[in-house]
Amino acid sequence: MHLVHGSGTESFKEELIDKCAKTQEKLLRKASKILKVGSEMVYSTCSVLAKENEEIVEKIIKEENLEIVPIHIENAEDLPILPTKLEGTLVVKPNNFFEGFFIAKLRKKK
Repeated sequence: MHLVHGSGTESFKEELIDKCAKTQEKLLRKASKILKVGSEMVYSTCSVLAKENEEIVEKIIKEENLEIVPIHIENAEDLPILPTKLEGTLVVKPNNFFEGFFIAKLRKKK
């Protein structure tokens, strides 16, 4: 994401990202609380930003007794995959065929 310095655009975009990340964290936390032990859920966003994805998942799995279930996709070499901070999650780079997105599969531990 390109932020324009000195135009007021930078603070607007940072505030929007912060607001989205807080909302996403609240939603994931609520979902994790109602998830039954041994059950799984998918957390996905239409963002490639770590602040909205890996950072939230990393925080929630520690606090809510969740674990990452690795995502395995056949022919993944055909996807424009970006590096991720969390093994087993997937970040797909935007291109002509995809909008950028993030996916994590999570399981409630005992």
